[in-house]
Amino acid sequence: MKRKIALVVSTPSTFNSFYRNHIKVLSQNFDVTLIANFKLSECDIDNVKKIHVDIQRKPSLVVDIKVLFELIKIFKEERFEVVHSTTPKAGLLTQIAGKLARVKFRIHTFTGQVWATKTGYKREILKKLDSLIAVSATHLLADSFTQRDFLEDQDVVPKNKIQVLGLGSISGINTDKFRPLKTDNLREELNISKESFLYLYLGRLNRDKGILDLLAAFEKVYSKNPNTYLLLVGRDEEQLVPIIEKHYLFKKSISYLNFTKQPEKFMSMADVFCIPSYREGFGSVVIEAAACKTPSIGSNIYGLSDSIEDGKSGLLFKVGNINDLANKMDYCYNHSEDLKKYAEYGYERVCKNFTQEISSNDLLIFYKENIGKNL
Repeated sequence: MKRKIALVVSTPSTFNSFYRNHIKVLSQNFDVTLIANFKLSECDIDNVKKIHVDIQRKPSLVVDIKVLFELIKIFKEERFEVVHSTTPKAGLLTQIAGKLARVKFRIHTFTGQVWATKTGYKREILKKLDSLIAVSATHLLADSFTQRDFLEDQDVVPKNKIQVLGLGSISGINTDKFRPLKTDNLREELNISKESFLYLYLGRLNRDKGILDLLAAFEKVYSKNPNTYLLLVGRDEEQLVPIIEKHYLFKKSISYLNFTKQPEKFMSMADVFCIPSYREGFGSVVIEAAACKTPSIGSNIYGLSDSIEDGKSGLLFKVGNINDLANKMDYCYNHSEDLKKYAEYGYERVCKNFTQEISSNDLLIFYKENIGKNL
């Protein structure tokens, strides 16, 4: 009989985006159950058991306590030997419930810290909650080395308790999906000239992602290079679209799309991918873009400094520095040969280190070396 493990997240889209191949590989060795708030989004991963729990992303004392006791009950009834959580709220509730239910192996994967950009009491409270996750878990993972170092330096996790699999990344890249594609038709559909130098941002739209910085930097670039274009793609989380639409370059050299199920086409279409974030765990979109042979410009924060090799697969700029971002964007526009080198190096780096097969195998080895021998 296979040993029972539970993977726990808040939103099922996390399974769809990051754990699909992990689940496939782990299921060959373990009896895998998925636990999440399945009312929030669909999960089309078949052949595994799914349990719905009303985990909310935002704090709700009454709901969170109810979920905590529900998880304790589920863990005891199902007799999982491993519970593995990802995302902050799911991690907090899972690790506390796992400890109270006496689950022997409790794993949490850190993928970025909400409190990294906070100040005052909010930052301290959120840090304490991450510390509680760390204390409650038996094993900790981070999806980048710089994030691991940051958590240790901030005294959130004990030294030597947290580790990184491979060279980082929560799940690696599906290189059958993310690969260089012909996108002339897509440019025509979006009314973007084939001659325009295209900067792309693709991801959630919020202030922590540096969207307003990117707009300001692009304005500087455009003033010198009118043959440039900025495309923003992603769900608006903080009412930033009205600000984008009021920009004088909107519909002329800036456009916005709220969602795509085919990010690989947009990444292949772009000349440069821009990610001016103030916080990231690793920056999976960077290696997705690299797999499409599109280099990136990113802020020099923990996480992104792992996914971008500065001067090799892309460029890093000083976080929050609009002039530095504009200069790096301008450099890419004016140095096409360097851009080609970044693209080739980034593509080869992904194929060598960041495929989903490599990532899932690293996770399976981790399970077998740290847990499997004791099951």
